[in-house]
Amino acid sequence: MRFLSLISEGIWLEGPGTSILAFRDGPVELSAPVIIVTVWDPSVEVNIMTDDEMAEATERQLGTALSLRVQHLRRAQNLSLDGLAALSGLSKGTVVAIEQGRANPSIGVLCRLAIAFSLSVTDLLGASSEELSGGPIERTNPATLWKTPHGSEAKLEASTSGRTMFEIWSWTIVPGDIHRSDPHSRGTRELLSVARGSLKITVGSETMTLQAGEAARLVTDQPHSYAAADDQPVSFSMAVLERGEETDMTHPS
Repeated sequence: MRFLSLISEGIWLEGPGTSILAFRDGPVELSAPVIIVTVWDPSVEVNIMTDDEMAEATERQLGTALSLRVQHLRRAQNLSLDGLAALSGLSKGTVVAIEQGRANPSIGVLCRLAIAFSLSVTDLLGASSEELSGGPIERTNPATLWKTPHGSEAKLEASTSGRTMFEIWSWTIVPGDIHRSDPHSRGTRELLSVARGSLKITVGSETMTLQAGEAARLVTDQPHSYAAADDQPVSFSMAVLERGEETDMTHPS
């Protein structure tokens, strides 16, 4: 069980598997903590946010930002709810839930929406970098789009815009966590390279384990998942090429 003890010079956080933080005039991080502690005055106030609460707060922020962004883009492109559902391959109920901020969309859902609007996922979330008019280089802002209370995360490092998207991701998955993805657009390709640990990949009914230093090509237009293959975290990079499926549908008002 984690516990806190106040001392004259600051505050210490201790517990099994938990690092220690010391605070005096300001926060001094001694090692990576499991819990974040903010102290304005050790004798008056201590605010604690657990990893579970941080993950929930991140999901709420993402849901709110996505709700406003999807509403704006849909109206700007003169799309009805039915029209966006048809373009993205999502149900109308899912689109409504997203616009009302009641959904916790998966990475696959974000990709479908991005393709429907001819944007990158980063642009969909309104996190695009500064524009370089006519320049050959553009700086990107990485965005963490999946995070668990145990420390797993998926970060979108860079992405192109348009109905054909090329993305670069970095992943860390800890033992016990698994990331399951719905099918991407037809013919979507992924390239994976494992930097640390062992990665268990499942695509459809086929499973493969990759060790550090190994790589693989995947066709992910069917259900697929990623997980640590043993009791150690796995870190890997991923490149995704996804082409939006064309549709003959017009944009109803």
